[in-house]
Amino acid sequence: MLAGTPKRRALAAGFWAALLAASLALSVLAADHDRLPGDLSIMSWAQDRAVPGMDLSRAVRAIGSTEVVLGTGAAAAVALWLMRCRREAVLLGLGLVVLPLLQHGLKELVDRPRPSEDLVDLRAGFSSPSFPAGHVMSPTLLYGFLLYLSLRTRANPWLRAAVAGLALFMLAFSGPANVYVGVHWPSDVLGGYAWGLVLLLPLLYASERTRPLDAEAPRC
Repeated sequence: MLAGTPKRRALAAGFWAALLAASLALSVLAADHDRLPGDLSIMSWAQDRAVPGMDLSRAVRAIGSTEVVLGTGAAAAVALWLMRCRREAVLLGLGLVVLPLLQHGLKELVDRPRPSEDLVDLRAGFSSPSFPAGHVMSPTLLYGFLLYLSLRTRANPWLRAAVAGLALFMLAFSGPANVYVGVHWPSDVLGGYAWGLVLLLPLLYASERTRPLDAEAPRC
C-alpha cells in the first residue's frame, strides 16, 4: 500500500519533495528564459508530425481546459459523494479548489511569454502566460485522480475500464496536443505535468492513509 509502512511513507515524502524541488527549479528557469534548450527543435519536429493533428488536438484542449476540468471534476466529486465515496469526493474537491489558485499564481510569478509566430506555427489562441501549461496541469490532476480511482475501486468493471481509458488518453495526449498547436513550449508542458503531480500526489497519499484497514470494508 502506498502509505502502509514508515519506510514507504518516508519514500513517498522523499519522492514528493524531490518532485517539488524539480518543479521549482524548472519554474525558475522558465522565469529567466523565454525558452529552454531543445524547446524550439522539439516543437518544430512535433508540428511536422501527422499525430496528434488539429482535430484531435482541439478536442483534447477543449476537454483539458481548466474551466472544463473544474466542471467535470465537480460532477465527478458529486457522483462520488452520492456513491458514498465521501473520502474521495472531499479530496477531489479540495484539489479542484487549489488547482486554479496554484496555476494562476505560478503563471503570474513566472510570467513567461508564449511562443511567437516568427518562431513557430501558432494554430490556437491563448489568454495567459505560458508556464506552466494549464491545459496539461489541469488534466494531470483530474485524470490522474480518476485513473487512481479506476485502479483502486470495486465499481463496475466496464465503468472502471472506461474511466481508465479516458484518463490514460488525456494524460498521454494533453502534452503533445499543446505543443502541436504551438501555444506552449515543451518545457511549459513538462511544467504542467510536474506541477499537476505535485498537487495530485498528496491527495492520493491522503486517500491511502485514510483507507479502511478492514479487508472486508467496501472500497470506493
